[in-house]
Amino acid sequence: MKRGVGLFFNNKVVHYVARFVLGGVFIYASIDKIAFPREFVNIVVNYHILPARLSIYFGYVLPWIELIFGIFLVTGLFIRESSLLLSSLLAIFMIAVLIKSLTGTLENCGCFSMAIGNSRNILYLFARDFFLLFLGVGIFIRNSHKACRFVAADFHPRENYHEIEY
Repeated sequence: MKRGVGLFFNNKVVHYVARFVLGGVFIYASIDKIAFPREFVNIVVNYHILPARLSIYFGYVLPWIELIFGIFLVTGLFIRESSLLLSSLLAIFMIAVLIKSLTGTLENCGCFSMAIGNSRNILYLFARDFFLLFLGVGIFIRNSHKACRFVAADFHPRENYHEIEY
């Protein structure tokens, strides 16, 4: 019997709402980044976490990843993979924002808008990201059992035992 998060996300309405919220947030977040790519690349480079050239590539590619996988999540394509990738991105974002906020150099997290000063309330940023991470992990847990059942159904180790040559 499933307990906790798995049971909560087994409700179809909760599952669909969580998918639409998480996917919609990432679609919305990608729009400003795609519209103003140079500004977003500057924000990524200013985090000083990745080497400069890698930061530039990451800054140009990340908004498209957010858009594509957000669309996948909303439309129901690759739900498990999309929720895993978007949850991983959220965890990375949270670590990066934490590092920048601890050093006192966080001007713009680059989350939704390229405007300077939209990251002043760190507690709000973390509460929002934890909530979105909760949704992503719940969606992944809800859909991970399907993949496990599929693999387990195709694996019969004793069935072809006599065919193995030693």
